[in-house]
Amino acid sequence: MFEVNVFKKNICVFALLFINFLFAYKYLYRVTNWAIPIAIVLTSISFLFLYKKRYSFPKYKYLEIGLLSSFFIVSFIVWYNLPVEKLNVDRWSVITSFWDAHFANIYPYFAKSNVGNPPGPMPFYFLLALPFYSIGELGFLSLIGVLLFFFLLKYFKIEFQRRILILLFLLTAIFNLWEVTVRSNIFFNATLVLGSLIYMIQLKKINMKSIIISSLLIGLLLSTRNVFAIPYIICVLYLLKKNLLNFKQLIYLGVFSFLFFCLTFLPFVYKYWDEFLEINPFIVQSTFLIPFEYTLFFIFLGFVSVFFTQKKEDVFLYSGIVLFLSILIYFIYHIIKLGFSHALHDNVVDISYFILSVPFLLWYIVVDRNNLIEKPQ
Repeated sequence: MFEVNVFKKNICVFALLFINFLFAYKYLYRVTNWAIPIAIVLTSISFLFLYKKRYSFPKYKYLEIGLLSSFFIVSFIVWYNLPVEKLNVDRWSVITSFWDAHFANIYPYFAKSNVGNPPGPMPFYFLLALPFYSIGELGFLSLIGVLLFFFLLKYFKIEFQRRILILLFLLTAIFNLWEVTVRSNIFFNATLVLGSLIYMIQLKKINMKSIIISSLLIGLLLSTRNVFAIPYIICVLYLLKKNLLNFKQLIYLGVFSFLFFCLTFLPFVYKYWDEFLEINPFIVQSTFLIPFEYTLFFIFLGFVSVFFTQKKEDVFLYSGIVLFLSILIYFIYHIIKLGFSHALHDNVVDISYFILSVPFLLWYIVVDRNNLIEKPQ
């Protein structure tokens, strides 16, 4: 008999394994002729962590802490032996060039990374990174992303065996190893959005206090990347669909979110208005990254997915799927236009944006399997 939940879970597993395989193949291809078979082996290991139904890990009190600590120690060793300046990835440089320009009294969106790219993210993205820019190591954001996801697993009392499996998947996933190595923070940002969705979904009653808190979360986190509008659209329309949110509350939520979003721009535009009109993150994200018409189509997919969102867990499922499909469609477009090798190996498409979908897909697997989404008592 066809089981819808199993089918949904299989989609999540496939998407996560596809992302892992793509990262493994792309970066192994640079150093070995055995990229495909090695990538298959690594992806198969990830499959076991995601899909094996029964393991029996000894329930040692400090097993999780030991795994995380070991991962962090290895990360520190990698950072020490592989200076970020030697890597052909500019996520760290986008942040450092932004703040270098700001503190030199230069409009920060005029900055250029070490490979000549302008800053693409919204202001709050850079504010989140400021403490780590100050101490000179942006890689901590990557590690904090893992800690945040682990915190969600613990806070919502996901059973021990499942926590270990998810943790093992995350700590050995090639995309996560890449993030830590190049000091990227996509998983961190997406996990923050996931946490805000969980907060909104588990509300027993929506009142003005919860609307203001939700608006603050939405406004600030939309001020990282505009693509996060997709999960918020799905979540808010689900709440509206289930009569957990009424139209008046929706208006308040929208207005307050917009105000909080706009406030994040003030420190960077109050004395640079003309420069802001010349170049800003909306222009960068719609010109240098993904064309605006594609973004509109992806947002449309978010609206459509609400018709299939029947329960709370589906909010995470379709948030992950739409984000995944958004990058996949863009990837396929360039494959058709330029060929697979050029699209992938010449960095025409930045496959790191697939990571945007990972926390949502992974969380759906977790909560669906455990039948748990309510806040613990």
